[in-house]
Amino acid sequence: MIGVGRPKPARGADGPASVRVQGLGKRFGTQPALTDVSFGAHGGVVALLGPNGAGKTTLLRCLATVLRPDNGEIYVDGLDQRRDDDRVAIRYRLGYLPQRFDAAGNATLFDVVDYLAIVKGHGVAPRRHAEVQKALHLVGLADRAHTKVRELSGGMKQRLGIAQALLGDPGLVILDEPATGLDPEQRLLLRDRLSRLGERSTVIVSTHLTEEAAAFSQTLHVLDAGRIVYSGTAGGLAACAAGRVWLTSTPVAASPLIRASWRTPDGRYRAVADHAPPGGVAATPTLEDGYLLLVGGRGGVGANPWERSA
Repeated sequence: MIGVGRPKPARGADGPASVRVQGLGKRFGTQPALTDVSFGAHGGVVALLGPNGAGKTTLLRCLATVLRPDNGEIYVDGLDQRRDDDRVAIRYRLGYLPQRFDAAGNATLFDVVDYLAIVKGHGVAPRRHAEVQKALHLVGLADRAHTKVRELSGGMKQRLGIAQALLGDPGLVILDEPATGLDPEQRLLLRDRLSRLGERSTVIVSTHLTEEAAAFSQTLHVLDAGRIVYSGTAGGLAACAAGRVWLTSTPVAASPLIRASWRTPDGRYRAVADHAPPGGVAATPTLEDGYLLLVGGRGGVGANPWERSA
């Protein structure tokens, strides 16, 4: 995952990384996964929000130097990912949690993180071991340092993956669906850690959960079908649905004009649509309403969301 070699020193290595993505494109065979993706980041937490198959993981893998894009540019602190030496230097600058993190079952938690510390050149044992313990402490696993990976629950494995990504206070932290497998208490802890981390690093996180994205990010980028369809704040995304959210006491008939509709706990029906359904009254839009307006219900109510690619 992390390259070995003599890294080129990254400018600004003691603070948040500066990230610039311009015109990024990636295809798998004839299928486009990313098309003309552009954005920048320097400090804080950036959330990539989108449905399954939107291109979030592909984008993060390109940012983490795991995939080479077919076209476009990625710069991290002025280092150009198209140059081999710069790619190695970027890897020393970042922490990365892939979508599916795994480790050898016979290894201890300490061994897993310590191996990465050795690869990334974190110095002699006493200093390096202190960094390992710090990373495990951040995710509440310091007391399990000598537990073997095979003895962990799914949530604990995910926390181990987050720990190795946070090792050494990297200037760029890339996390792909970090809340997967975490219980509500652990999700709250993750939100706290991410908000604090964003004060000293640039953090880019993917999620398909609107409430998670709003909880910890200063900036949102909504991806759909490989393109960024919205960039801004959570409040701005909710405002996209202003005048397009309705409540009615009767079920909403299926129609291509209705983006989405569902029954609320109080027995009424909420609809996201350009025009009011029969008997509909205007409702205050939420983040989820704005999101559904951008990516949901292409075929209107009655379309099958399960047909979307994974």
